[in-house]
Amino acid sequence: MDLKTATDEEGGKPLPIIQCHMKQSKTKATGIERLARQITIMNQTALSGHALHAARLCLLDTLGVGIYGSSQPETEQLLQSLRRFGTGKVSVWGRRETLDAESAALICGSLCHLRELDDVHYAILHTGCVCVPAAIATAELEHSSLGQLLRAIVNGVEVMSRISLGMDYMDHRERGWHGTATCGAFGAAAAAGYLLGLTEDQLADALGTAGSRTGGTWAFSVDGAMSKRLHPGLAARDGLLAAYLAQAGVPGPHYVLEAEDGGFYRLFSREWDIERVLRNSERLEIEQVEYKWFASCKSVHSPITAALQIYRENPQRTPEEVSSILVEVNRSALAMAGHSYEPDSVVSAQISIPYGVALGLLGRPGQGADYALDRLGDPMVRTLADRVKVVESQEFNLLRQTEHLSGTRVTVEWNDGTRSVAVVKFAKGSIGDPLTEEDVIQKYCGLTEGVLGRERSQKLMELILHGDTSIPVAQLVKLMVQPL
Repeated sequence: MDLKTATDEEGGKPLPIIQCHMKQSKTKATGIERLARQITIMNQTALSGHALHAARLCLLDTLGVGIYGSSQPETEQLLQSLRRFGTGKVSVWGRRETLDAESAALICGSLCHLRELDDVHYAILHTGCVCVPAAIATAELEHSSLGQLLRAIVNGVEVMSRISLGMDYMDHRERGWHGTATCGAFGAAAAAGYLLGLTEDQLADALGTAGSRTGGTWAFSVDGAMSKRLHPGLAARDGLLAAYLAQAGVPGPHYVLEAEDGGFYRLFSREWDIERVLRNSERLEIEQVEYKWFASCKSVHSPITAALQIYRENPQRTPEEVSSILVEVNRSALAMAGHSYEPDSVVSAQISIPYGVALGLLGRPGQGADYALDRLGDPMVRTLADRVKVVESQEFNLLRQTEHLSGTRVTVEWNDGTRSVAVVKFAKGSIGDPLTEEDVIQKYCGLTEGVLGRERSQKLMELILHGDTSIPVAQLVKLMVQPL
């Protein structure tokens, strides 16, 4: 595709398509150099209609959860800390203030993750909450078009997902790493790098720098700390900075993935294969992103779906009749969410299968309001959650490994000795039961209208889903911030 075609597709200022040969001192290109080459070549082909639509949905869903996050009480704490570094040119979603680009990417990424409503990729990643904030922050600074923003999001999700898929991502998680944090900076660098027009060699530098300072652990699960909410924002910030450093000529480590001493994969997984990072796929990774319906960790979705099914099938039963509840899940789900919760921590409830199952058995839908702090102390929820036992199942381990699905079996033992059983392979929002466009729109409207007002929310949605790709991102930003 020539430069004119690229400009026609994406609108706005032309971005250079430059094939740059890597340094010639090596006989073989490194993994990150080969990935940079693939992404550069990919950018010379117009996005398919399906991929472009997927990018629009990703943008809509991510803005929805981020704008909703801006109205949550934790947001003021985050802003209080970041204001100390001064103001800037980049908007904070759902608010009236601006910050420097790094701080804006950090807080907007964190806002997307505050209520666990952001998208999921089966390689145990939240992609939109990293790539979209980094891309929008860059687009504001660089005066990019909507089409360029959408392509940047596609690139970010592609790179972030491929980095995770290149290793044993289940082992990565079981070692205590949070993949959104560890792989996210790569995606943010790719998204920002596209909008900066980085050459192939510069992109490799950006990815190298991003990957050399990545991290993020699951230690928050013990006490429900806020660190998990910060992980996407920190990754967005780091990838953004890596791209600008590369543009200025700062070299990054091109052996970042496979280096014997300090290579990303050698640190983070027992097994990995660069060729999996570079594989050709029939679909772009953004087309495999799942959008959440429940305001909880993905591992809770199948259990709460099963509990809701049991609730609907037993309308005459009362919670007092429940004797015990057994929940069978895969090993990863057990590790992430198999524990109880603290009634003073929203985070701990959102990563608790017992809490989600208790909600379902009470007929509560598991939406954002069900995870508000004032709901966590409900004595009936607490009583039911205390009766839940979560165990590992080889059946669901195999399902996770072979089909990338987080299934469950929930068995309720009633006081009269009878049992109710529900098996769920596809929770709503999963690969097998994806949200429709109408579902995503309904979710977005429910999350944003209370912050932006119905009129602004609707206008923003129309631009994202149907706007010409040549319109400036600045038009979206004007609608994304809180009205005066």
